Amino acid sequence: MDYSPLPENAQFPRWQDRLRAVIEVLLLSGILSSFTTTLVFSAIYGKNANLLSMNAIIVASFILMEAGILLLLLVFILKINNEAITGLGLHWRRWKFNLLLGLGLVPCFFFINGIAALIFKIYLPEYYTEQNPLVEIIQTPEQLALFIFSALIAGGIKEELQRAFILNRFRHYLGGAWVGLVIWSLAFGAGHYVQGVQGIAIASLYGFVFGITYILSGSLIAPIVAHGVYDTLALLAYWFIAKSNPFA
Repeated sequence: MDYSPLPENAQFPRWQDRLRAVIEVLLLSGILSSFTTTLVFSAIYGKNANLLSMNAIIVASFILMEAGILLLLLVFILKINNEAITGLGLHWRRWKFNLLLGLGLVPCFFFINGIAALIFKIYLPEYYTEQNPLVEIIQTPEQLALFIFSALIAGGIKEELQRAFILNRFRHYLGGAWVGLVIWSLAFGAGHYVQGVQGIAIASLYGFVFGITYILSGSLIAPIVAHGVYDTLALLAYWFIAKSNPFA
């Protein structure tokens, strides 16, 4: 995998380097960005406001603001460490192969979603959800377009850059990329708690596949393409199939 050069003591990082890596991972975990965005929206709409009860424009604005804050944090941390974003795998080497790899993964995510939903429906019906509660608030084509844009920025770009940074920090300082993959996939799933237990489980599986793709390919192109295309197709399928079907 194509990483930026490691410092000479990278094989045995100092405790100061490990501590710094832990702090940076926490900063980019989404805790700070979500907390800051929640504060802003609470100041505007009230402390007891429920995001899922608001309209799609407000929800999309929340998603985009959180993504923007986290991306700014990422750029800041990279800058103070004199690191280039290409070191995270955002480069064009073998881009055609990685593009095709990303597109080829899209059916896998629909398969994972279908199998997981079936398991929950049969064995864990109390946690089964027919639809993602976030997408159910979409009411107009304009809102659909806004949600697709939000998914591309927050999912395809922000979440994959976030995952790449965290996996790199684990690889260099915190026990290895595969350790980070397991930990971050579980944390990634937990971050989708508003989608219920089923949503958490599916998001964890998605995060694991995105992470494996990144680690093995050495490029962010494949996971960004897979994530962005899957989210877009899932939203379009909801709008044109599920939402148009009165019995869905």
